[in-house]
Formats: sequence, structure tokens, C-alpha cells
Amino acid sequence: MKSKFPYFNLLYLVCLLNAQYSGDEVIWKAVRSFYNYDTGNAISILNDAKSDYPENPTVHLTWVAARWLHSQAHDPLDVTWHMLSEDIDLVIPIYNELIDKFPDDPNYKLYLGSAIGLKARVSLGRKEWLNTLLWGYRGFKIILNVAEKNPEIIDAQLPLGIVEYYSGMSNSFVRWAASGMFGLNPSTVSGEKKILKAAEKGQWSWIEAKGTLVFMHLWIDPKPKFALLFSHDLVSNFPRRYYYRVLYTESLLNNYLMTDAYQSLQMLDSMFSNLTDIHKDWYLAYRKYEWALYHYLNDDYPLALSSLDIAINNYGAELDIILGNAMLLKGKIHDLLGERNSAIKYYSQCIQLDNYSYAMKEAEQYIKKPFRK
Repeated sequence: MKSKFPYFNLLYLVCLLNAQYSGDEVIWKAVRSFYNYDTGNAISILNDAKSDYPENPTVHLTWVAARWLHSQAHDPLDVTWHMLSEDIDLVIPIYNELIDKFPDDPNYKLYLGSAIGLKARVSLGRKEWLNTLLWGYRGFKIILNVAEKNPEIIDAQLPLGIVEYYSGMSNSFVRWAASGMFGLNPSTVSGEKKILKAAEKGQWSWIEAKGTLVFMHLWIDPKPKFALLFSHDLVSNFPRRYYYRVLYTESLLNNYLMTDAYQSLQMLDSMFSNLTDIHKDWYLAYRKYEWALYHYLNDDYPLALSSLDIAINNYGAELDIILGNAMLLKGKIHDLLGERNSAIKYYSQCIQLDNYSYAMKEAEQYIKKPFRK
């Protein structure tokens, strides 16, 4: 079952730091390493930093995040979830001790809330729905409380904005939960403003904030120029991160910058061999979909369909957002070729994913009336 929670991965993998602490520069070195897929080096740096700067609020949860990303690239999912759960259980008592030692510093409470909330991500991965709700509620209430009392901590706007945005496009029960349980405004407009604020002014959260905005403006609420702006920042800062190269490539294609897009596609091909086997399983479909989109925009439908077949039949990513777009694009091409029954088949499969994407809305439109380019 593919995930229908496109923002949950990001919600608690956010460093919520506003003040300056001893060891920040060392931790930033580790952060840049793991965002560039050098997770082993990041873990080594953070192992030392945990000993050298134990009172830095960022170091412990960043260590958890680095080990999580490393495991995602090398281990089966059940191993990843087990390790992540054990690591969180190690750092929660550390944050409780730091809160007792520094009761007037809100950053330790924010990191405690993030660590507790990350337990919800473990439960979600294990499909333990009640535990997902309980852990998420406990962690988020702490973050919300600190954010309300400390509006100067800009990085805290990201998780608040993500929940507001997601709840704003969800069903009435989710909107009620966001409003009634958390006291938030279930609104995509309000949520996006908070995420944008974190992207522009966040000290640590700007990376995930910009990644979230690109995701939104490619596949949820298309705004190609914004997606290109933020994805360019991400590939410039983290050139070895494959996912950011995918985002940038699609942004170029959606802005019809075909020469630059072709060069970026070539980079996706050349970078692919350096991925781990698990990441290859994740990103093969992404890469083939980007090539399919390129061929489609150049009116080469046979090559586009060939790439789409590989993407759809070999889909191994946790998020199904690209899968839905691949099905939509295949439906469009069959419509253009006059193959209406096949087009309806793929539109229907896209809709069945039920993942709140813009592709679903388009599929619902074209299942009623054939697509015309």
C-alpha cells in the first residue's frame, strides 16, 4: 500500500532551532552531508558531536534523522522502523533532562515534541493507526504550545503550516481534528503562508520548507515558476541529492525549458548508478517518469509510453504521487491516440490512489471528457 500522507515524512524531520548554540557549525556540516547522501559521514560527525556538545538541542534529533536516512537507503523497512524507534527512545530522556536543566529555553521542548512526534512516523510505517494518532497528537501539542509562546522561533512555522495545509485539503473529520484537537486553522492558504515563512526566514527548516513547497507546486497546487525557484535553490545547495534533482527536472519541464531539462535528465541518468540498490528501486520510476514527460512534451508518444510502462510496472517508492502522475500521463497519451478505453482505464487507476494530488482532479475531468492537447 502506497502512502497517502505526502507530508508526514517531513513533519518531524525538521530542526527547530532559533538561537545559536555551541556546536552549530559542526552539526550543519553533518546536515549538509546527509542531504547530499553522505549519511555515513554525517553519522560519524554527529557521534562525536553528541559527546562534544551534549547540550546543543539540535544534535540528538539530527543524529536520529541521519541514522534514519542512512537506514532508508540500505536496510529493509522493518529494520528501519525498529532502529528509528529505538533511537527515539534513546533521545527522549535526554531532552527531558535538558528541559529540567534549562527550563527557560523553549528549544529543548520543541525538540522533545519533535522526537515524540517522530514516534508517530514509526507507527504510520507499521500501519498502527491508533498509535499514529496518539503519538502525533502528543508531539504536536508540545510544538504548538512552544510556537504560540515563542513566535520568534520561525522554524516552528513549518510543522504548523504542513498540518494546516494538509488538513485544509482533507475531509471534514481531518479539518475538525486540526481545529478542535490542535486549535489550528485548517486552510491551504494559511498553511502555505507558514511554510513560505519557514522557507524564507527559517534558520534550519528552510531546506524541508522549500522541498515541501516544490512538492506542493508540482503535484498538489501547480505553480511552475515557484517550483522552479525553490528547486533550483535545493539542487544548488545539495547537488548530490537525487530527489532534489528530480524536483528540479520536473520544474524545468513544467516551465518548458527543454534544453535545460534535457541536461538535467542526463544528470539523473549519470547519478543513478551511484545510488544504493534500495534507492534505485525507489527512483527508477521517478527517472523514467521524467523522461516520459520530456518525450510527451516533444510529441514522441511511443517513447513516452515505453518509459511510462517501466515507471508504472516497477514502482517502488513509498509515496504514490509520481505513480498517479504517470497513470494520468498515460491516459492523456491514449486519448491523443484515439484509444479512449485505455485512457479511461488509466484515469480510473489514478483516481483510485486517492492521494489528494492535482493529477486526480485532472483524471476526474478527463474521464468525463477526452483530453486534447
